Amino acid sequence: MLAWTNRPSPSPSAREEPITELSDEQRASAFRGLTDEERRRALAEGTPKASSRYVSRFVIGLVLLGVTGLVADYYFGQMGTTPAPTVTTTPPSTGPTHQLGSGIDAFMRLHPIGVQHAPGFTLTDQSGQPWSLGARKGKVVVLAFFSATCTDICPVLGAEIRRADQLLGTKARSVVFAVVNTDPHRLTVSAEPPALARSGLAHLANVRFLTGPLSAIDPVWSAYGITVTTGKKADQVSHNNLLYFVGPGGGLVDLASPFATASPTGYTLSPAATARWAEGIAETAGSLVP
Repeated sequence: MLAWTNRPSPSPSAREEPITELSDEQRASAFRGLTDEERRRALAEGTPKASSRYVSRFVIGLVLLGVTGLVADYYFGQMGTTPAPTVTTTPPSTGPTHQLGSGIDAFMRLHPIGVQHAPGFTLTDQSGQPWSLGARKGKVVVLAFFSATCTDICPVLGAEIRRADQLLGTKARSVVFAVVNTDPHRLTVSAEPPALARSGLAHLANVRFLTGPLSAIDPVWSAYGITVTTGKKADQVSHNNLLYFVGPGGGLVDLASPFATASPTGYTLSPAATARWAEGIAETAGSLVP
């Protein structure tokens, strides 16, 4: 049996902004472009239980599917030596696949959200300075979520962000790529976070890696539909993948669903698909620049 651990009681921080979670209606609007099955799974992953927002949700899925405890034990035993699988809203490779010839919106599962304001928050960036979403007015913010050690799809999404930054040209000065940490075991501030170094984003001045105490970062995960799950060991952490586009006025404009293929050595995506994603990120963010 697994040892289930609830998160510590949050302690208020004087620098934190109030977090306003998306309503059920807003979540439904955000996932409007998905199929019924994809929407059911995405909403299930994006609405954590109030009592424990980062418990081992994937174990519950295994139990619901009737998988035996032996399979679960084997699964967790392997996670200590291989990257933990990222829970995404993307069907497995044996199911429907993305077609590069389709529209870029369909490829990225990009669709408007229709929320007036992005939920505000304040975390700490890699330089140790407070970083507030509310203070980015006038900038376009592309909001992503990486584990601190880059054991999720961050190498793939990092390559897409690097290329998108190049494609933006002079517009890149008006775009901020904000990456929120998703590892509840590694929340300390680092001047050289592995997530940026391993994704190749450390040299980009408009990329900020954001972290903070659990009391500050857990509400951000919840507000943006990010479900962080943990296993028995510290390196058994996974999360779903969502990419948000916040307009210069603070409006939460678009939502996309990044994806990659899992393997024993990490996550990969074909060069053509990576380039397509980079184009989509650049086009979407660039269209919001005044």
